[in-house]
Amino acid sequence: MLASVIAAIAFVTLIGLLVLFQLSLAFGAPWGRFAWGGQHPGVLPLGCRIASGVSILIYGFIALLALDRAGVADVFPSAFSQVGIWVVFGYLTLGVVMNAISRSKQERYAMTPVALALAILTLLIALSGPAEESFAGMVLDDGDGPVLCTTIMESYPPQCGADSPAVTGWDWAAVEHEQSQTIRWGEYRFRGEREGNTISISGSTSPLH
Repeated sequence: MLASVIAAIAFVTLIGLLVLFQLSLAFGAPWGRFAWGGQHPGVLPLGCRIASGVSILIYGFIALLALDRAGVADVFPSAFSQVGIWVVFGYLTLGVVMNAISRSKQERYAMTPVALALAILTLLIALSGPAEESFAGMVLDDGDGPVLCTTIMESYPPQCGADSPAVTGWDWAAVEHEQSQTIRWGEYRFRGEREGNTISISGSTSPLH
């Protein structure tokens, strides 16, 4: 869905700004009053600077997870990203609370809105699901249901590779196709939403040639 893509791009943009901020802290920027409870107003001590460096890795993982769940990237298994995005939402919601009760006024005023925006964007991504994509290629049904062939074996009738994703919502009666015994196939262009190894049709289908 388009909403999840927009939310993911906004989310990654904010995460990128936080990465730059934490990177600056790790390299000695005197902005300690905006982080880690504001206990060290200037340059952070070594332990906190290392923690800022570690947080960059966490932010990177979270950004990849958001992009994966929105359908912008394909990095993690679908089941992992489905659960993981809700874990991230909980983590960021906790961050809103922690920033809001920080002893540092600067951290409360600067970081609480950022954490809140990230939590809201994460919720939008989690609720929206994967984005609609465009697909093109051979769709084949050997009796076990239609699949979009990722690889095509040279044979007649053709055969698809074992990793070909299933296609739900397909209607052979609505498209021209070839058939040999119980096997039907054809080359098409269509739009749909991919969840793991399943593609759900969400638009019209047209012949590829």
